Amino acid sequence: MRSIEFRRISTRPAERETSLQFLIDGVSFLELVREAELPGALAEQKERAEEFPTEPAPLLAGDYAPSTRLSVEHLLGGAPDRVPHGVEDDEHLLLGCTCGIDDCWALVAKIVADDDTVTWSALRNTYRDWDYGGIGELTFSRRQYEKALDTAFGVA
Repeated sequence: MRSIEFRRISTRPAERETSLQFLIDGVSFLELVREAELPGALAEQKERAEEFPTEPAPLLAGDYAPSTRLSVEHLLGGAPDRVPHGVEDDEHLLLGCTCGIDDCWALVAKIVADDDTVTWSALRNTYRDWDYGGIGELTFSRRQYEKALDTAFGVA
């Protein structure tokens, strides 16, 4: 099983706004996503450069922002807090667009919690057909997962 940490990071100190960063086995989830997306993003960038040689093409791998508004219920696979365009009923937002609009660009997954585990599976970008097989299915001990949530949400 994997371990997870939910870490609050300050995004707008003056407004006391924080976002939620995920660490999987001590590594930033965003970095894991960026690494998985890189081959698809590089291929897309090359294709665009060939079609539009005078316009620089952005490299979109890992171009997400940690969310500012995800609840414990959402992160345990309950009712989703926010549902970006193109998301299926059983999918939950994990990372949103850097512009702050989730419908623009989002990474979603199926989150299933049972008595012993919480599993994130079927990771996908809502607008790109990139391969997340390198990340695979992430299964956590429910006890450790809930303890990490309690710490991040100030329950512990």
